[in-house]
Amino acid sequence: MFFRFRNSLRFHLERLLLRGAGYRLLFIAVLIGLVTALGGFLALFTGEGFARADEALWWAFLRLTDPGYLGDDQGVILRSISTVLTVLGYVLFMGSLIAILTQWLNQTIYRLEQGLTPISKKNHVVILGWTNHTPLIVRELILSRDRVKRFLRRHGARDLSLVILCEKTSAEYRLELIHHLGSEWDEELVVFRSGSPLRLEHLRRVDFLRAAAIILPGSDFIDDGAELMDAKTVKTLLSISKTDLGCQPEELPFLTAEIYDTRKVPLARSAYGGKTEIVGGDAVISRLLIQTIRHNRLSLVYNELLNHGAGNEVFLKEFPELEGATFEQLEPQFLEAIPIGVLRKKQGQLMLTLNPPNGFNLEAGDRLVFLSRAYDRIIPVRTYQPSIVPKRFFREYPGKSQIRRILFLGWNDRMPQLIQELDHVEKETFHLDILSGVPAHERTTQMERYRATNLNRVSLNHLEGDYLVPTDLSDVSLTFYDNIVMPGSDRLYTKEAADARTLLGYYLVQEMLESASSRPELLVELFDPDNVNLVQGSGVEVLVSPVLLSHILAHVALRPELNLVFSELFGSGGAEIFFKSPADYGLSGQKIQFGHIQQAVAEQGDIALGVCLKNSEKIRYEKPSMDLNPARDKTWSLNVQDDIVALTTLDPGNR
Repeated sequence: MFFRFRNSLRFHLERLLLRGAGYRLLFIAVLIGLVTALGGFLALFTGEGFARADEALWWAFLRLTDPGYLGDDQGVILRSISTVLTVLGYVLFMGSLIAILTQWLNQTIYRLEQGLTPISKKNHVVILGWTNHTPLIVRELILSRDRVKRFLRRHGARDLSLVILCEKTSAEYRLELIHHLGSEWDEELVVFRSGSPLRLEHLRRVDFLRAAAIILPGSDFIDDGAELMDAKTVKTLLSISKTDLGCQPEELPFLTAEIYDTRKVPLARSAYGGKTEIVGGDAVISRLLIQTIRHNRLSLVYNELLNHGAGNEVFLKEFPELEGATFEQLEPQFLEAIPIGVLRKKQGQLMLTLNPPNGFNLEAGDRLVFLSRAYDRIIPVRTYQPSIVPKRFFREYPGKSQIRRILFLGWNDRMPQLIQELDHVEKETFHLDILSGVPAHERTTQMERYRATNLNRVSLNHLEGDYLVPTDLSDVSLTFYDNIVMPGSDRLYTKEAADARTLLGYYLVQEMLESASSRPELLVELFDPDNVNLVQGSGVEVLVSPVLLSHILAHVALRPELNLVFSELFGSGGAEIFFKSPADYGLSGQKIQFGHIQQAVAEQGDIALGVCLKNSEKIRYEKPSMDLNPARDKTWSLNVQDDIVALTTLDPGNR
């Protein structure tokens, strides 16, 4: 019976103390009251000078709470009681009270660090999810000050505020942001909140309805496959737009999301009731890889245009005063920017024309697409007198007529989309060999599921083997190919592991090509920008796909029309970026300024974007130097190995 009573007492005491700091303080207060009463009545009954009970109780409470009174007492009994009360005061009043308050404070700080408190903000940017793209998106948003200022001005906000909703806040995330931003890191700019974008109550923590923009980043590493990532993205879009939020669909904030599988883009767009731009991640990277394969050194252009702080970027700007002018009259009017196209809204639809044809007149509301180092440098010359520059289209397709032989070392979930995109390239044919440890029947099944089996311009051959095994790699004649492509592996769980595998394969390939008389062009895809400096060589190009995708997502969130511009500019067909010989424009062997290059290129129907100088073959590990949008009076002596970077439109009748 006694044991049951003791266990029952312990159990109820445990339940009381676990209710929180308030109940613990109440328990200690009761103990202090009991000790005070016991000590006071003992002192009163000893007859040591207390006339009333309240005096004795006050005396006991003072000894319990303040040890400084210990020397004031007289008599052995009173001093003994006082000593016991003082010791108990250290334990109960000071020790327990401090311990409870310290524990409560630690628990409170821990709860606050978990990011469970709803925020109260307006016109902020919400990023739903933490992936390997998230820190790169944050970097782009923070560093793109001018574009962010214009974005905030349109929404009536003053300062940029970023809110990141992740499954669980972590100091590791903050450290990663500091690593990417360096001196640009500002603690006040970024707020973390814990939660899942799949749950509406968690979305309310980031005050998403009052956000200026919402970004759903993709990921290169998905534990359960790309299908699950896309399913979560679509579910998030439905959670936001299909729930009774007390607002109309058109009042929902603008949302930018990345879908891994481009075939699901229409579904994702229809799942969200508000304005949205959906970026097909596999299509974007596939097109960038394909264009780099087709046009040697094009990665230099991509890495500049899609990497903040690397030089030039793509901007949109409207000039009502130029209404009625023809596009060919614009180029000489801008000395620090290059107009490359016109974005026009017609019948509610955006229409983009890059490198417009002769006689293309500007209309009211047209926005010009520029290549420039900064938005505020896009200024027309006030004293400019319009003149007509004759332009014509190329009549011959400038691509390779023979079959291009490509070796892919590795396989990832993006390969079916890449092969299908490659099959859509007109006037060119390709032979693909794919060496991978993934069984050939699995690759074939994946191709069939993607409906990428009926190929017209691509012949495909699956080879089984691991390119990290020298014997497997030596069985393939590397010099037989025009291009060797090493796509990043998405079957590993971290960017470090994926890049380590890619880099090891890269050095094995370089070793086998050491004594080769002819070397294929090598294209390497990496996931971590810190590893770019580990890849060297004049015949090697590098694309850091998360950086390129993050730039597109961040800037589309700030300027939605850029999604159409990026899609057209970096795709095949229509206006494409070519590296062309100076001889094509009659400029070989001349000492000439860039302004004169622009005029000569314009007369051939193209737009000159810059100059790429090929370094001497003796300088083996030095890459070509490229200068986009240089000063108009900058002068070069162009040789046959140099190239002019030009935006070329293929003649529609011969494509």
